[in-house]
Amino acid sequence: MSFLHPRGGLTAGFVFACAMVALLLPSFAAAQVEVTNRPLDSAERARLAQGRLVVRSTTQSRGPLELVGGVSYQVIDASPDEVWSALEDTNEWRRMLPQVAESRQVASRGGQRTVYIRQAQGPISASYYLNATYSSTSHDLTFAFDTGRRNDLRAAWGFMTVRSWGDGQSILCYGAMVDIGDGLLTSMVRGTMHEWLLKVPSTVKRYVEGRGRQRYASRS
Repeated sequence: MSFLHPRGGLTAGFVFACAMVALLLPSFAAAQVEVTNRPLDSAERARLAQGRLVVRSTTQSRGPLELVGGVSYQVIDASPDEVWSALEDTNEWRRMLPQVAESRQVASRGGQRTVYIRQAQGPISASYYLNATYSSTSHDLTFAFDTGRRNDLRAAWGFMTVRSWGDGQSILCYGAMVDIGDGLLTSMVRGTMHEWLLKVPSTVKRYVEGRGRQRYASRS
């Protein structure tokens, strides 16, 4: 099913679908769901039509957590199956996620995979483990910390949703909330981390349309 409106806008159905995926995460509060569920305005629809990233950032204090994140949208010049194949290729996440120096799958059971990720920026490096739960029939992915393993960040959870957008294209909706922790160095990069976090759809786009195109076209 395509979510392309005759005038090129994003239908309310797709925005609602993204909000419903967000609700699958118990940690997602009403504030994040509201950011996801709000209809896109004319300026945001124009950005999507131009192939540009649409970002809705938010912050929240929840008990001891200082969370940054939000939701972002990107049209990708590849089919939903091709984009989904890339997201399933967890060992290649290092090539499609911002500031990731290393990624590898360390466990798999059914539709859930555990992925080790190490991010680096100058002298600051942080590693953590995500449990990624895949729903291949709907092209929905949710992720959260594997709390049974050591994580340098304090908290993280989010989702990705891929749908058809017009002829041979896809739209990727991505949402996440992260607390990078305390300390002078981490405080210095908090704003930069917030910016990186919401660039994920655009870096996925660059990879899928570039060096990953032939790799995933052969799988779709």
